[in-house]
Amino acid sequence: MNATTELLAYCGLYCGDCAGCSGEIAEAAATLLREIECHRFERTAKSLFAEELPDYDAFQRALEFVSGLKCSATCRARKEPCGIARCCLDRGFRGCYECDGFEECDKLASLEDLHGDACVLNLRAIRRMGPEAWLVGAHRLWFGSDVDGAPAE
Repeated sequence: MNATTELLAYCGLYCGDCAGCSGEIAEAAATLLREIECHRFERTAKSLFAEELPDYDAFQRALEFVSGLKCSATCRARKEPCGIARCCLDRGFRGCYECDGFEECDKLASLEDLHGDACVLNLRAIRRMGPEAWLVGAHRLWFGSDVDGAPAE
């Protein structure tokens, strides 16, 4: 596998599309935290905007939490693989697309709340095109076809 295919998770998601992997959202939250601290915005929020920002402390805690949301490793590089990765590794698969039962898999179904039908649609396309061609030429889904637009098929 090359560097690009190393970012292809077993489940059919692409780590390179993930805000947790890139750290973009975490860095934006950290930048905002630095700015509000630099300008002592807490004082402004509590004195001038107390009505508009009654939960300012909760807002600041949420920013602190979000500023730490960065993956320490991609799916394939994790020391402790998830159940989906473990299943593929145990069966010698490079990804779920090599399994004939991925469309009905309970392990993949566990990702539907967050990703909708993205995994299954991506896996169908990866199976049809091959991983390298899919990475270059397909519309990769992250949150599912109802959010991301055109299906991966």
